[in-house]
Amino acid sequence: MLRHLPALLLSLSLTTTAFTAATADARSFAQPPAAETTAVEHETPARAKLRAALKARRAKNVAAFRAYARRGVYPHNFTISGPLNVWIDEEGRMCAAATMIWKSGAKQLVRRTARDDNFVKLGDVTSGPLLDWMLTSGLTQAEVALIQEPFMGRPEPIAPEPGSDLWRLAEDARLRARYAEVLATLAADPDASIDAAIDALAARPDLVRTLVKA
Repeated sequence: MLRHLPALLLSLSLTTTAFTAATADARSFAQPPAAETTAVEHETPARAKLRAALKARRAKNVAAFRAYARRGVYPHNFTISGPLNVWIDEEGRMCAAATMIWKSGAKQLVRRTARDDNFVKLGDVTSGPLLDWMLTSGLTQAEVALIQEPFMGRPEPIAPEPGSDLWRLAEDARLRARYAEVLATLAADPDASIDAAIDALAARPDLVRTLVKA
């Protein structure tokens, strides 16, 4: 038995060495590959400057929307009982999108929109100053459309009656909750949204030049 011991020990040694090597190879194979360089790191200086400009505008616009949502002074739909986008209501209160554009400094645009199309739906806009503002806002058009939540009108009958203001309180509560959801959506992946905003500007070199020069 003893005369076979050296051979047995040698066999165990070889087996252990092979197992250790195999384990090391497996661990090495299981390691994730080195992180790939992101596309942002390969941006041209012009695109990087455009990204920075849009990022700054996005931050300012989202901050304006957040302040609006927290303030809780919302317009109301006095026109129909169902949902309706109201730019400025009969009491002079602006919707979230109108407020955001106003706070950006485009006050004439807000006034002109109220005069020309007070029930505008920003998601359907395909040209003109409103589209230009959205393209340069740092937000996508879809995001701006989310911010412009339509308002639910007074349930039938439309004519005021005792206790009819309860619908406004209920609508304000609904809007407050809805705006919280929209803010969470905006915060989910802002870099992807800015990428989409940059792509949307591809056909508008005039707007790009304005942003880059700013």
